[in-house]
Amino acid sequence: MEKNYPLDQLTTWKIGGPAEAVYWPQSKEDLSTVWQRAQEAKVPVWLIGQGSNLLLPDEGLPGVTLVTTSLRAIEWGDYTVQVEAGYSLARLAQEAGERGFSGLEFARGIPGSVGGAVMMNAGAHGGEMAPHIKNVTALWADGTVKKVEKTELEFAYRFCSLRGHAWVLEVQLVFSPGDRQTILLNMKENLAKRALNQPLEKPSAGSVFQNPPGDSAGRLIEAAGWKGRSIGGAQVSTKHANFIVNTGNAEAKDVLALMEEIQRDVQLKFGITLQTEVTYLERCTMHDARIEGEQSSQND
Repeated sequence: MEKNYPLDQLTTWKIGGPAEAVYWPQSKEDLSTVWQRAQEAKVPVWLIGQGSNLLLPDEGLPGVTLVTTSLRAIEWGDYTVQVEAGYSLARLAQEAGERGFSGLEFARGIPGSVGGAVMMNAGAHGGEMAPHIKNVTALWADGTVKKVEKTELEFAYRFCSLRGHAWVLEVQLVFSPGDRQTILLNMKENLAKRALNQPLEKPSAGSVFQNPPGDSAGRLIEAAGWKGRSIGGAQVSTKHANFIVNTGNAEAKDVLALMEEIQRDVQLKFGITLQTEVTYLERCTMHDARIEGEQSSQND
């Protein structure tokens, strides 16, 4: 466990003050034990993954921040895989493709963990996680670890019914047989599209807002005149208007102010309320426990 750990090292946005304590659990049982002990001691607990959609506070976080990126066990089966939450989604997609397992082609360029991808039903290029999930092993708010079948869960656009109730520790995914070369080519094309359309050279959290039904958040933001505009060190990307990039010295307050101004202006000009796709972890009271992570997704 590390004290006063810089939170800006735990997110792709590179923003955040010091965490009172950060711990990387070495197993699902280890995580559950630490969670329960913290709850009994009434210490705030935060669970995060690779931080690819998180905005962390400038003031830092009290209590214990648990980082699940150390949970990376994996076991391949016959067109299935059992994989822990901290495993890289992009790496999993590549390894599935190398085996001729089809289903995760859309995920090759998504910068997040498997746990976050399940929690937010990550998607891109017309695909998403939900169709490939068989069951999920999760840590519940009372500290228990339980496996649930997909039929017990609800999924929708950027939504899983576990959110706010449990944290994904492990998932079993199922694939379809496919042609290895075709799968790999598909992923290569998706990566090329991402490099062309997204500001990968600067720290960001991916898509900031969800796409409204039948429209694109990026199109609306650009049409409202926000492309390239800044508040402090936070800037609406000149490459993709649904990305807010850290130009080098952005603080959480800059990002929040920019998001709020964009929402207000798009509502005023187009009558559409943009819903956020990123999660902001606010400092909590001593009795709170927060189950958050990353929402692994990108706009097509």
